[in-house]
Amino acid sequence: MEKYRKNLILRISVLSFVVLISAGLGIFNIFGTEENIKKNIIFDFQCGFITVFGLISAILIIRYSKAVKNPDKLKLLFNKENDERLRYIRSKSGMPMILISSVIMILSGTVFGYFNTTVFYTLIVASVFQLIISGILKMIYIKKM
Repeated sequence: MEKYRKNLILRISVLSFVVLISAGLGIFNIFGTEENIKKNIIFDFQCGFITVFGLISAILIIRYSKAVKNPDKLKLLFNKENDERLRYIRSKSGMPMILISSVIMILSGTVFGYFNTTVFYTLIVASVFQLIISGILKMIYIKKM
């Protein structure tokens, strides 16, 4: 269990770095960007995406910090992460690869959206559709198994 505690502390450190980067990018987006870029809808999406990414990281930091301090919560989180049934369900719904490909599609849509708005909308809608289908499959497998 001590190895898992060290793993959580490492995760907290990485997530703290992510929160700092997203806060820095948020400050830069407010004060350092030109007005013509701020008028673009893709810029608004980018700001929202960075903010949500930072908030999710902060929530995970709080959850992991509570687990590191409390042995009962640490054991519960360890059991939840290593549950074979949930791992099987995630793999059947394609969760690891779908999540990675959707994040790549969202990031590339944000970057290439400054050049062509149609590409932005297409990549964002396709990635959201992938995540919705994967979530539906996950719910079906949870009820089925």
